[in-house]
Amino acid sequence: MKWVLVAIVMNMPVKTELVFNSLQDCLEAESQMRKEWSEVYNQAKKSGLPAERIGQISAAMTTGTCVPSK
Repeated sequence: MKWVLVAIVMNMPVKTELVFNSLQDCLEAESQMRKEWSEVYNQAKKSGLPAERIGQISAAMTTGTCVPSK
């Protein structure tokens, strides 16, 4: 079975067209996506950006899920 990574953006699912051969591969890609967002957020905090901008970055962070491909 193939799996598709779906990003959740502003509480709406967005199909990424990224297809994986296994659920594990898909979940690893979703984990990498969250890691990238965390790095952006942590760098913003470290660089001393205003709290309002850090809040905007936090609000824009996406999560994802993996669904079976048709």
